[in-house]
Amino acid sequence: MNKISKKKIYGVVICYNSELVIKDLYERIDKENFDKIYFFDDNSTDNSYEIAKRFDWLVVKNKINLGHGGNLKKAVETAFLDGADYVLEIHADNQYNPNLITKAKEFIDQDYALITGSRFINKNPHKEEGMPFLRYFSNIVMSNFTRKTLSIELTEFHTGFKIFGRNFYNKVPFENCSNNYLFSFQIILMTKFFNLKYGEISISADYGKNVNSCNYYNGFIYLMSNFSEIIFYFLARLNIFKKRIYKPK
Repeated sequence: MNKISKKKIYGVVICYNSELVIKDLYERIDKENFDKIYFFDDNSTDNSYEIAKRFDWLVVKNKINLGHGGNLKKAVETAFLDGADYVLEIHADNQYNPNLITKAKEFIDQDYALITGSRFINKNPHKEEGMPFLRYFSNIVMSNFTRKTLSIELTEFHTGFKIFGRNFYNKVPFENCSNNYLFSFQIILMTKFFNLKYGEISISADYGKNVNSCNYYNGFIYLMSNFSEIIFYFLARLNIFKKRIYKPK
């Protein structure tokens, strides 16, 4: 049993080509925070899978590359089918500290459906943590726009630190989401659409050379896709048109 809550908490590590930092990540994780940890290698071209097998977690290698969102969907589905009540997304590149899940205890005990980590709560991550300025600027502008436009009370919408609850799993058709980075934005809008409880905790992040963030070209495509997703959200709210992600399970 984990030391945070009576609810079962699983960690799912999503990995693509992170061989250099897997050992550091494993040693960083406080195993007492989790009832079980899975490691999902997305058909890496380096030795990530072989290195991961040296450690005490359940290792799965995808036969084909599923993409960031596709790998995460598989990981979340596997964890909940195995009995998890909450599932923390852990990036194998060690960008986010998984032990910060302890800050979410109150939300977990209150059965929140989705808990996200924000780098913008009462701080400037560009000045204090070295977040690249272009990423900082685009993130804060788009997050502020989304919050005000959709009345979703979060300070950050573009984070890789997410905790999924069983209520999310049972009610949100996340399997219909994008298989790329857009998945992370869509699930926030879907949580709001289905009127589920959500919250956020303050986190920090690392921006070193081993971090596997999407490149600036893919980041631009992702940013533009945010606008279309906001339009689809409003169309669903107005019952004009509903994408599959807004149709109940």
